[in-house]
Order: sequence, then structure tokens, then C-alpha cells
Amino acid sequence: MDGRIVQYREDITRSLGTLKEAEWDAFQTRLTPVSFKKGEDVFPATEICNKVLFITHGVLASEYHFNNDLTITRFFKSKGHCSNIISLFQQKVAHDRIFAITNVEGVIVPVDLWQEHYLYSDGIGLYFRKKMIEILLEDKEFMTIKTLSGVQGKLAFLQENYPEVILETPWKYIANFMGVTPAWLSRTLKKKEVRKKS
Repeated sequence: MDGRIVQYREDITRSLGTLKEAEWDAFQTRLTPVSFKKGEDVFPATEICNKVLFITHGVLASEYHFNNDLTITRFFKSKGHCSNIISLFQQKVAHDRIFAITNVEGVIVPVDLWQEHYLYSDGIGLYFRKKMIEILLEDKEFMTIKTLSGVQGKLAFLQENYPEVILETPWKYIANFMGVTPAWLSRTLKKKEVRKKS
């Protein structure tokens, strides 16, 4: 079995405490291990979302187009699920694109399989329902931070909750999320490092 699928099973088992072998055996036959290169679209803005991605390694971002401006609205990190949720539920073309900021590894769950378990299973479906609550809470938190916090608040939020984003993501994406220039962000973080060493 592919290592990415093994990691997915471990995450499901950790969340549920137990996993029925028969349910897992049927479920895993429709999973697809995937890799995306840095910069590659995972969920394009021009398509209806038809899958959910479990990220085993890497960082993704959601980018929204408004008045010819591109804005990073949120990040997705390893050991989490990623999807264009509104497009997934409404089966309409997405308004934003989700792309790989770093090289990304993961497992794709087709939308029909995801929905079947989400709605009717008390095993893997319970896991999906828990994860959906996490995704919606993260979306809300990102929206609040993005709209109500200043630059320092946004930086503190990422450093505390998404340290791998700070470590692995190019400055231009973090700066875009925060509403500053990459040069300003680089100088600010270097100053913080100098202060920590003093």
C-alpha cells in the first residue's frame, strides 16, 4: 500500500480510535495518491470541485481574484483536508483557486465517495464530519484574522498556528496574505530573529 494512503489511514484511526476493516477495505480502493509541483493548481477556479485532498506533505493556499487583484485568503497545511468547499457542496464553479505553494503529496477522495461516507457512515463519515467542522472553523478564523487584524496580528497568528507556512512558503505569498510587501516582511522577520538572539 502506498505510504500516503498509510498516513491517511493512520490519521483516520487516530481520530476515531478504531476503524472497521471492511469499511476501510472498500473505501481505500477508490483513493488516489497524488503529487503536485510547486505552483500547480490543485483546485482550479474554472472548474466545479469534484474531490477532497488529504495533505500528507506540503502547503497550499487559496487565492481569490477581485477587481484584477489576487489575494491569498488562507493556507492549508500537512495532515489536513483541502477542498474548494463551497464549490464542492453547491457543485458550482469555484470563485477562488487552490494551488500548491510547495511541492505537495497527498491522497484524493472522489466527491461521490466523500459524500456517501459524510452522509451515511458512522465510521469514516464521523471522521469526515469532524474534519469538516475543523475546516469551517479554520475558514472563519482566517477570515477574522484577514479582515480584523493588523499586520502584527496576522504574523503572530501564522507563527503560532502555521509555523510550517512561515518556514516553507515564499515571502510573496505570506506578504500577500498580510497585505504588505515581501521586502517589509523579510526585514520584520529578520529583526525579530535579531531580537530573539539578544
